[in-house]
Amino acid sequence: MWKAFKDDSALTDRQMDLILARYNQVKDLPLHLSLVEKSVALIRKQDNRTLFLLFDKGFKEMGPLYPLVLIYSLYPAIVALYERLGIAESIRQATLSDIAIWVKTYEDQHAGATGLDRYGWICRHLCAKVLRLGRLQFEQGLFRFPHSIYYDTERLSYRTFAQEDLVCNPEGYIGNDSDSGSWTTRSSVAEGFLSAHEVDQKKGTIAPEAVSVPLSALKLICSQDTPVLAVHIPEGEALAPSLVDASFSMARQMFGPTLFVCDSWLLDPELSMVLHSESNICHFMNRFYKFPVSFTTAQIYERVFGFGATHTDVLTWKPVTSLQEKVQQHIRGGGIFRTTGGYIPPPIDV
Repeated sequence: MWKAFKDDSALTDRQMDLILARYNQVKDLPLHLSLVEKSVALIRKQDNRTLFLLFDKGFKEMGPLYPLVLIYSLYPAIVALYERLGIAESIRQATLSDIAIWVKTYEDQHAGATGLDRYGWICRHLCAKVLRLGRLQFEQGLFRFPHSIYYDTERLSYRTFAQEDLVCNPEGYIGNDSDSGSWTTRSSVAEGFLSAHEVDQKKGTIAPEAVSVPLSALKLICSQDTPVLAVHIPEGEALAPSLVDASFSMARQMFGPTLFVCDSWLLDPELSMVLHSESNICHFMNRFYKFPVSFTTAQIYERVFGFGATHTDVLTWKPVTSLQEKVQQHIRGGGIFRTTGGYIPPPIDV
């Protein structure tokens, strides 16, 4: 099992030696045996939310290396689940290799100490809820953003409208009522018309004035709780258009025609101010129709500079990559980066 787990998780020999040494210390402890027994049952049910609670208990009581020990102990159950679901071994290996990415992130943040604190995310992989298909990861779920997406049969185009009671700043981004000049969206249906604030799908902003559109021209594509396929972008190789094309093609083959949804710093139109229009990131960003999402800290801070990085950290950072330098200069010049949502629609049948 050692070699199979190492191949799937993409962990190094050194990391595996640490895991096995800790495993031998805890394998007969009542807490470990209980966590393994309960976790196996949850993996069979693909209950990643409850599984997280068990991992959290293990992390708090037995330390940051323990989640990796628990994953190692659960490996046979994980393999059995993937086989029962008919998921190819190559997809399982690609999916579980995300473990190594987050272990490296932990080591970078903790002076080389091996551990895993993003086990809530990894529990989705263990339960086959997130699958890596080529360059990208995909997860079946429900649309959770406060917008509705339509196809306008008269304009022959997709249109997105904000739901009511969203507080927006003057620029049309979702904010809070403490922002100077903030305003609130409204939405209603009356006498065959939808009256709502439309989203600029290039900028990802909400118009301050509502428009009225005949419902007869609108075909609803997606609203809250509509089944969608979430797109996640793991750290690693470049987002080359050919690799991204292949991933979306694999996802359509596995899941059928579906609405792809993503929220990420990689969809922020502000990136076009610091990157060449033909860059891989801009190519990826331009695949999506955009909409604003609520966020606390811009995701770009942690993904480009380091997890936990703040606005102040970014301003004083010593850049080591050209992207860090360009983003830092843009922020110093007054630029603002945001986490942005977006979608790629399925083929429309009108």
